[in-house]
Amino acid sequence: MRVFSNATLLCGEEFEVVKGYVAVENGVIKEIGEGRAPYRNVTDAKRGIIFPAFTNAHVHLGDSIARDLAAYEHIGRRVGRRGAKFEVLKKREVSKGIRCSLNEMLNLGTTAFCDFREGGMKGIKQLKSALLKNQDAVMLGRPNGDNIEEVLKNCDGIGISSVADYPPGELKKISSAVKKSGKLLALHAAEVGDDVNEALKLKPDFLVHVTNAGEESLQKIFDSKIPVVLCPRANAMLGVGMPRIKEIFENASVAFGTDNVMVNSLNMFREMEFAFKAARGLSRDYKFDARKILEAATLNGRKILGLKSSAIREGNEANFIILGNRKYLYDPILAIVHRYEASDIRSVVRGVYV
Repeated sequence: MRVFSNATLLCGEEFEVVKGYVAVENGVIKEIGEGRAPYRNVTDAKRGIIFPAFTNAHVHLGDSIARDLAAYEHIGRRVGRRGAKFEVLKKREVSKGIRCSLNEMLNLGTTAFCDFREGGMKGIKQLKSALLKNQDAVMLGRPNGDNIEEVLKNCDGIGISSVADYPPGELKKISSAVKKSGKLLALHAAEVGDDVNEALKLKPDFLVHVTNAGEESLQKIFDSKIPVVLCPRANAMLGVGMPRIKEIFENASVAFGTDNVMVNSLNMFREMEFAFKAARGLSRDYKFDARKILEAATLNGRKILGLKSSAIREGNEANFIILGNRKYLYDPILAIVHRYEASDIRSVVRGVYV
């Protein structure tokens, strides 16, 4: 059994602050307690913060070998169907780049991710060959000319680039096949233009971006109770605008993704801070709560992706980050969102892996 003591723990779904210890046995949280741990052999967290590990709910790992390629080109030239990204995906070292990004994510505290897997069966095999044991991978493939049933047998669902990339009849066939399989269907929506109406017709499990969704389209998303994965740093980097972060948080279940590795870093600390301050600044609302941001970066993504909860609770799998101590902090949640850096991570605990 491993016991981590002398820590500030953010426990349960509400991030209740507990100053004490957490005991892990066989990869499961056995005990959480206040004050001094009643055990001899303990790991001293030295007054650091322990909170659930990150979930990157939308990422494209295939372009990991071309970071910042074509950085000053239009989004279509960068990541469009005939853009620089898809030239990169033809290269043999794609799997090595993916493995590099997976290790980087783990070192940054991300233990679960959802990859929109380009390239049909070839792309699925590339990711599978690079996977790490201590990360939860949700893989959403694309047919890319391959048999849709075969693709679905080998991944967790389908991630559609844009409704504009497929004829309506083909989209219906894809949607029908996914629903029949009981797996996930997700779409990029309103990243550049407002195509929300067309996307909603497919009854997706979640939408990504909604950067340029108009008021009417946003209301339709909210009414349908469809979760949204936001990627505000990538949207900003691509120069396509900013989503209405505060409004979306107030009306939908929200998670964060870092999007294309070619475009954006995998650092969820940066994603949280950028989104938090953008939401406050654009809405002029100084009451917008950092707790919502931390939920979106940790617990919400796992809910949306159908993964088990990573909340720090007795009986749950150990799946958390241990940060070093910083002095004079009044609010540990706010500190994680906008003061802590990746360099403050002391350990990432996942099951029996530390």
